[in-house]
Amino acid sequence: MVGSIVIVRSAVFAAAALICVAGASAWANEQGLTPAVSAPPPLPALTAPDIAPPRATSPKLAAPECIAARPALATTGDLTGTGERLAAGGKLSILAIGSSTTAGTGTSSPAAAYPARLEAEIERRLPNVDVKVTVSGVGGETATQTIARLEREVAQTKPDLVIWQVGTNDALSDVREDDFRSLVERGIAATTAAGADLILLDQQFFPSLRRKARYERFVQIVRDAGMKKRACVFGRYALMKEWGEESSETLKAMLSGDGFHMSDRGHACMARILADEIVKASFSQIHASGAI
Repeated sequence: MVGSIVIVRSAVFAAAALICVAGASAWANEQGLTPAVSAPPPLPALTAPDIAPPRATSPKLAAPECIAARPALATTGDLTGTGERLAAGGKLSILAIGSSTTAGTGTSSPAAAYPARLEAEIERRLPNVDVKVTVSGVGGETATQTIARLEREVAQTKPDLVIWQVGTNDALSDVREDDFRSLVERGIAATTAAGADLILLDQQFFPSLRRKARYERFVQIVRDAGMKKRACVFGRYALMKEWGEESSETLKAMLSGDGFHMSDRGHACMARILADEIVKASFSQIHASGAI
C-alpha cells in the first residue's frame, strides 16, 4: 500500500518508554488483525564513515535489526481511537510535529526520516490500513514556538493521532523548567480537546551532552506531564542512552555526522520500534475496553 506523506513548511522559521497491557500481539493474531509475516525492509547499512566494521564479538552490530532492547511506551493515556482505526482498516491520519528530528535534519532525505518510515512500518504490519502522516517539523524550535502551530494544526487537520517530538531545544537553552512543563501540559490539553490520541516523543541522547542533570530533568518533565495528563510517552532518551551503553560504535551508527541529530539508521530503528508499540498498545487497549 502506498502511503501519503504530507510535509508542512513554516513561512517564518527555516526547517531545520510505551508501558501497555501485554499480550496484544497474540490477541490480534487470534482475531486475524495482524499482518502476514514478512521480512522488514533493510535498515541503512553500517558502512564507513558512519561506523567501523563490526567486531566478531558484536553480533548486534552485524544484524540488520534495531540495536538494543526496546523501550516501553509509558502511558496512562488513550490510544483506543488509533486502535479502532487500525482494527477497522481504512485510513489513519497522524500529525508528526516538532523540531529537527521531525523535520529530518541529519537524514539523507525526508523519506529517510522517522515520519515517512513510520508510515511504511505501520502499513507493512497492517496492509489494510492507509496511513497518512502530515509532517510539521521546524528545526531549532522550542515548545514556546511549537505550541501555536500545534494548537492550530490539530484544530485544522483533526488527526487521529499526534506525535509531538518535544523538549530537546528547551533543555539546551535557558527555558525555565516550570514554563516548559506548562507548555507541554497546554499541548496535551489542545490535542485532547481536538479528539486526537497523543504520543509525546521525548529528547534525544547524544555523547557531547552537557548540563546532564538539567537535561534529564526536562526528560522527566515530559514523562511526568504525560503520565499526569494521560498521554503516552515514547522514551527516546532511554533508548538512545542504551545504544550508547551497548557501545560507542552502536550510538555512532545511530547519529549523523554532527554527533547530535539522528542518522538514517537511527530514524529507521526508532520508526520500527514506534510502529510496533503503537500497533500493540492500541490493539491491547481496544481489546481491554471491549470495543471489538
